[in-house]
Amino acid sequence: MAKKHIADTTRLGYDWVYASDESAPVASYPELKKLLLRQLKLSEQDDDFFTPDYSETLHDPLLLGGVEAAVRRIDQALERNEQIVVYGDYDIDGITATALLVDVLRQLGAQVRPYIPDRFEEGYGLNDEALLGLKKSGADLVITVDCGITSANEVAKAAQSGLEIIVTDHHTVPEATPDAAVACINPRLKNDPYPYKDLAGVAVAFKLAKALAAQHPDKIKPGQEKWLLDLVALGTVCDVVPLNGENRALVQFGLKVLAKTPRVGLQALAEVSSVELKSIQASDLGFRFGPRLNAAGRLEHASKALQLVITQDVEEAKRLAHDLNQLNRERQEETTRIFAEAMAQAEQFSSDSILVLSDPNWSHGIVGLVASRVSEAMHKPAIILQELGGKTKGSARSIGQFNIIQAVNACSDILERHGGHAFAAGMTLNTTQISEFRRRINLYAAEHKDDLLVGRELTIAAQLDIALLHKDLLALLDSFEPFGNGNSQPVLSAQLKLSRLRPVGADLSHLQFGFEAPGGVIGGISFGATTKWPWLKVGETVQVAFRASRNIWQGVESLQLEVVDVRPA
Repeated sequence: MAKKHIADTTRLGYDWVYASDESAPVASYPELKKLLLRQLKLSEQDDDFFTPDYSETLHDPLLLGGVEAAVRRIDQALERNEQIVVYGDYDIDGITATALLVDVLRQLGAQVRPYIPDRFEEGYGLNDEALLGLKKSGADLVITVDCGITSANEVAKAAQSGLEIIVTDHHTVPEATPDAAVACINPRLKNDPYPYKDLAGVAVAFKLAKALAAQHPDKIKPGQEKWLLDLVALGTVCDVVPLNGENRALVQFGLKVLAKTPRVGLQALAEVSSVELKSIQASDLGFRFGPRLNAAGRLEHASKALQLVITQDVEEAKRLAHDLNQLNRERQEETTRIFAEAMAQAEQFSSDSILVLSDPNWSHGIVGLVASRVSEAMHKPAIILQELGGKTKGSARSIGQFNIIQAVNACSDILERHGGHAFAAGMTLNTTQISEFRRRINLYAAEHKDDLLVGRELTIAAQLDIALLHKDLLALLDSFEPFGNGNSQPVLSAQLKLSRLRPVGADLSHLQFGFEAPGGVIGGISFGATTKWPWLKVGETVQVAFRASRNIWQGVESLQLEVVDVRPA
């Protein structure tokens, strides 16, 4: 389909790109649905997209290399009553994967306990001291989730000490893999036959869990593993892996499980997040559950989030959910401070294609969030670092088609540790190498500049007739849920007259809009946009790019526009 390109002449920022070359506004919902289907290269009869089948859409776990060997070793541990440790990561993918595998192993009667490393003291992935401590405390078998693929040396040392390790991961595979592991499960491994490569860490853990359950139908009845899909959906959405193919199906099924989840921790989290579980959507996971669960690992220790997910005590769940909610407020304040300082520093490097910004007072528990905000604001990849004396740790976020882990890999000789995937990455380096890292990664960007250009484009799925701006639009878009990476919620546009404009929020950083429409005023909101469009005036007719969202006030549902960009009509 041809694209119609409209350059931004009002300010530096997005270039609007219309996905359709049709000039007339879309005037009916059936016409809009056909347009969206065409853009996704789908038909209304595409059952895998709209109505996936659990037994047919999801691939057999035994197609994953290493699963059979892992099941054999775990069965051996069950027979011998050995101590098993599930070693996770401190982000939501790792937390949900840890909770999932601990849940299943306990159902099978295993002696099992979780281990989540401290972000600040231990950092990402396996570390020798932790593994030695686990061995000394009686562990016989460690199963990693959402980590381990980059820890060949650590796995080898553990094996020498007599501690056996099963690695389950989904991250990009380095040249040196953990060959000393009992089994290594990662769909990205070279020559791995698994047909879908973009599983989240929690989904890889689910595949192992499903294979284990199939071996023990007396303890986990066939089909009962579906109750684990609430965790799979949560981890998959929050890890921002592509929501297409099998991931989309896993999230669709998982949202149905979440609507009636028996996990009291998730019930309590929904309450403090103002989420109705019976109508939960993928966006609730990413924007409401996710920040609260992540706040523990960013400011304190992720064990608090893990405990919330696995607890069976209602009162403990309420207490932990309240604590995480408060931590999230503190996290928001810290993020706002660091973002402002990073944006000020970014002015010094405005000509760089990739922003590399650092400061000793920026917590590396927060820098990933700040990198996302800086990247979005500047329309370019951003790497935000905390200087910790001689060492520096940080996170990268990318845009468009630019593969940030490949860019980081190109600088691996000056990095002590690094890992991640196309959209996000983390790294540790010597503080003296920051300038060289900035220079090298921008040289790489210059060689891949075409991939960077996409980040400046705002793709508009369709221009709408004003008559379609009604809550029925939400019903149409619901059929395309869950939205996320690889299946983004469509950005639409319309020509509207501005009737209200005012800053809102505790710090007055958000803009609230009112737009005239035949059925009355349509509300709109744009977060962090108070100074974004200084030329806007009430009474003007403007072109608005937006995502459609629900606003429920006193039980009444209405359409709200989440404004992405505005320009003169």
